[in-house]
Amino acid sequence: MTVWIEGATGKAGRRVVEALTAAGLPVRAASRHPGEASGSVTPVRFDWYDESTWANALGNADAVFLKGLDSDDEAAAIITRFLAEASAVSRVVLMSAVGVDRTPNTAPRRAVELAVERSGRSWTILRPSWFLQNFDEDEWVFARALRESNELYAGTGASKVGFTDTRDLADAAAAVLTREGHEGRSYTITGPERLTFGEMAELLAKTSGRPIKHVDAKPEEHRRHFEKSGRPEAWVNHMLHLFKLVRAGVFTAQTDDFENLTGRRPRTPRQYAEENWQPTPQR
Repeated sequence: MTVWIEGATGKAGRRVVEALTAAGLPVRAASRHPGEASGSVTPVRFDWYDESTWANALGNADAVFLKGLDSDDEAAAIITRFLAEASAVSRVVLMSAVGVDRTPNTAPRRAVELAVERSGRSWTILRPSWFLQNFDEDEWVFARALRESNELYAGTGASKVGFTDTRDLADAAAAVLTREGHEGRSYTITGPERLTFGEMAELLAKTSGRPIKHVDAKPEEHRRHFEKSGRPEAWVNHMLHLFKLVRAGVFTAQTDDFENLTGRRPRTPRQYAEENWQPTPQR
């Protein structure tokens, strides 16, 4: 089996590449800015908005890992066209998010899930919670404000989240792609404990030795913060909607799905912090 991986240079996709190559599978690593070929990894240029890239990017892949256009109202239609053209693909794994199955069928992410389920392919849906790696790798969600002003900007109140390590999402993807019995099933991938964003800020502060504080921003304040990124309005609206879901308790989910898929416990926020937020040695 050859697996095509969308967003293969991103914080989740590149870990899926690593997990699948470690499992011995050849990978077509799709990105708008593909990296260098290495071992069984073939980097390929891919752009959802340039359909001329689709066929060449897919090549001989017979399975795909999608994360797909979650802030685009036309995402389901685009992915439906993509899968219709991917005639050799028999297996689809979709990275969605916690709680998407409880949103209206017309919501972009839920519409994408339904498009995959109705594609006529063997499918599995993975629904991770908020990624821990957003804190150090995603510039405009958290990383820049944390780096420049020691602020964890998140209007979330006291709601708790079962934060997911991207490496665990990747290991779950490898499990469902390399073993039988996961067709037509959905799994919620969470960490082993739930923390508020305030507690997460305290953990990062303690580990790093920096005065990191949680900024529990009001929606309009949060909007102004995200608008500084220069990102499209659809992205800003999408992020604000996610924080609204956090405040509503959608991301409090905690499951054993990861352990059942892989046979081991998921990584904890403390493990992530100790690996990524230790003080920088002074020279």
